[in-house]
Amino acid sequence: MASTESIYNGADNFLIPSYYNSTEQQVPISELGMSVDPRTANQLSEINHKANSGLKHIEVQGISGDVWESVPEEHIDEMRRVMKAMGSSASFHGPLVEASGVSLQGGRGFDEEQRLGAERQLESAALRANRLDKNGNISVTVHSTAQLPDMEPHIKTRDGEEELTGFFVIDPETGRLGSLPPEKTYFPEKGKFEPEKKEKFVGQNAINKLNNDQWTEQLSGVNRYATEGNRVLDHLKKQIPEKVLNQLASGVDYSKLREEDEELKSALKMAETELNHGQIYLRDSYRNLKGLFDKAWTGTEAGSADRKKLREFAEYAENNVDEKIENDLTRTQALGEVVEKGLKTLNELDATPQTFKPLKEFVVDKTAETFSNVAHSGYKKYGEKAPVINIENPPAGGGLSRAEDLKSLVKETRKKLAENLANDKKLNLSKGQAKKQAEKMVGATWDVGHINMIRKKGYSEKDVIKETEIIAPYVKHVHLSDNFGLDHTELPMGMGNVPFKEIMGKLGEKGFEGKKIIEAGNWWQHFAERGGGSPFRASIEGMDSPIYAMGQSPYWSQVGGVPGYYSGHGAVNPAVHHSMYGAGFQALPLELGGEMPGQQSRFAGTPNQ
Repeated sequence: MASTESIYNGADNFLIPSYYNSTEQQVPISELGMSVDPRTANQLSEINHKANSGLKHIEVQGISGDVWESVPEEHIDEMRRVMKAMGSSASFHGPLVEASGVSLQGGRGFDEEQRLGAERQLESAALRANRLDKNGNISVTVHSTAQLPDMEPHIKTRDGEEELTGFFVIDPETGRLGSLPPEKTYFPEKGKFEPEKKEKFVGQNAINKLNNDQWTEQLSGVNRYATEGNRVLDHLKKQIPEKVLNQLASGVDYSKLREEDEELKSALKMAETELNHGQIYLRDSYRNLKGLFDKAWTGTEAGSADRKKLREFAEYAENNVDEKIENDLTRTQALGEVVEKGLKTLNELDATPQTFKPLKEFVVDKTAETFSNVAHSGYKKYGEKAPVINIENPPAGGGLSRAEDLKSLVKETRKKLAENLANDKKLNLSKGQAKKQAEKMVGATWDVGHINMIRKKGYSEKDVIKETEIIAPYVKHVHLSDNFGLDHTELPMGMGNVPFKEIMGKLGEKGFEGKKIIEAGNWWQHFAERGGGSPFRASIEGMDSPIYAMGQSPYWSQVGGVPGYYSGHGAVNPAVHHSMYGAGFQALPLELGGEMPGQQSRFAGTPNQ
């Protein structure tokens, strides 16, 4: 008889797949759910098929926005009725869109129009999905990022050291992106030359250096133009009396000069040309100065000493500039004085204005704005029954995929949502009530397979468990899939090396009460159509689920010693067996109420017919 022992088990190494390993965690079937096929808009048919398996939870798929929009309204209502009749509850996976509005493709950077479009799409999907559950509060899973890579990627070296391998930045004013690769510095800035010493790459240090270099370069540019403009003015002052220079700036009527004054006319024209050149230099420096002042103002903290310096210069400028100063030759000297004083002010700032900022912080802020607005819309429409927005960690290596990042995003989304609800006069919620609603309406979906993929970057099983410990207080929903930490494989639980037992322990001492949704699409597409059946069966084998509702033995891993799905033999009792050999009436001819055309039936011809 075939058994799992007859299958190649691989080596005792997480790098080599070994089928199959029990999760060592018995999970009742009543706590498990399953996602349906996300490729079809006929979600109703998918639910009918899954509900017949006795599933208590079903996750409707809207991963592809165009597919979800193709689902008829009548289907949504019918799906709710089917699940109610079967005693099943629903959750929903929202569209995979980049909620931050940031794109690394084609140098696009941040685009508010893209962020707003993502917000509208997620809002529409969530509001429609809430109709799937008559009790409301449906769990709507949205990915923290959909297109972005890890913005501060780390690896773990063989020595056990965590190492930053890159750093993405953004200019919030322009949306322009940049990438800072690790660089080795040799110049002995600290007073000691140690070329053999490897310094650790620190992202904040790198971004500080970038901002300092850019700020210095920009100030130098203003200074170059101002210096050249003032040089011209100083030269003219030495050559021409100030009274004549002022007249020259006001404009010379050459028609009134006598014909014998050609030499004077030529000298005046030359001086006028120089004056124009000097004024152009000063005008360019003045325009650049204004831009740098704006950056400095937005890049300094209110009440700081630098803000005080900038305000003093602004008060001086109020009395000495207007919109005509740039093009008025009679005020060229005054323009030069304004530029000189402005340069001095900017150069004396204690802190360098932060032109570029960490991209991850920016993405968290913009994504939280999107998700909080979606949740706010849900509350305005459904009140206490509004959908719950659960933010999922994408596969490790994607943006905001680590526990600390996801935790920061959940907290920031809750903060913004609480502010939105409290400031909405129509809702009449106190700050305390708004905060409580925000905590109820925003949480995390923890995908155990996604986080396991940090192993590819040198992390261990203990690191995977630690990640779960960090995010545990915020988790409301769980996605179950197994892999070997190397790829986004999505196997049924027990086929890979995800430390499921330890993860569930970190999610709660008494067990996690949220929905646990099986996602095993990769395995399903290869085996389900070849007699391998449903990944649900394979999953409950791996999780040692009790067969009976009272939760006692026997378990699905002890199904009478018959070959399981891991053996590769497929389903033991295929439905076609009964149509051929059973006591049903399918094989009867049509005239006798069966489904077989023609004159033959299973009562005629050979015994097998």
